[in-house]
Amino acid sequence: MEPNLSSKWKYNMNNAESVLIVEDELISAMSISELLEQEDYAIAGIAKDADTAMRICREKAPQVIICDINIKGELNGIELAKQIRTLYNSQVIFLTAYTDTNTVESAAAVDPVMYVVKPFNDRQLLVAVQMAFHRLYKSQLPVRNTSLQLTSREMEIAQLVGQGLSSKQIAGQLFISEETVKTHRRRMLQKNNINNFPQLIYLLKGAKGA
Repeated sequence: MEPNLSSKWKYNMNNAESVLIVEDELISAMSISELLEQEDYAIAGIAKDADTAMRICREKAPQVIICDINIKGELNGIELAKQIRTLYNSQVIFLTAYTDTNTVESAAAVDPVMYVVKPFNDRQLLVAVQMAFHRLYKSQLPVRNTSLQLTSREMEIAQLVGQGLSSKQIAGQLFISEETVKTHRRRMLQKNNINNFPQLIYLLKGAKGA
């Protein structure tokens, strides 16, 4: 039996895994990009300043922005995020080493999905990105009573992904290879006719009434 997915859902969500990284420290930006690509997110680009970020947004309209607050140029990350939210309605995740009241209050005005304080670990970032896509999906098309075809092993892997574990971490926990985890993930998408894994996790949680 096919999952209860409407054509409208598929149309709106086709490229909903696209992420823009705004970070002027190249090593940090590349580390984030590599982590997300390993988890099958599409990277719209990496920007070290507001001008580059806006150019990428005009070209690719990414759905999620991971944005450092302290970036080079005339606009800081908060002002940049305000513009991107207004123009593209992208979901924003802030990265920062600053936790002072003024910075936090200014960032909160943008209504970010999460305010991730440096240094952070992979799981914190993956959970934040997952939450960003879930907010996006919920705002565009709430899903109820979705039927997914998953084996017990696939369900186990999907639940661990939903907890923010990477494929490498899941492999270690289940004593299987990372490639086996990725094979299960690809198979889940193919047989349920879903475009990307954030959608599957959202649908799975929706089916459980989460």
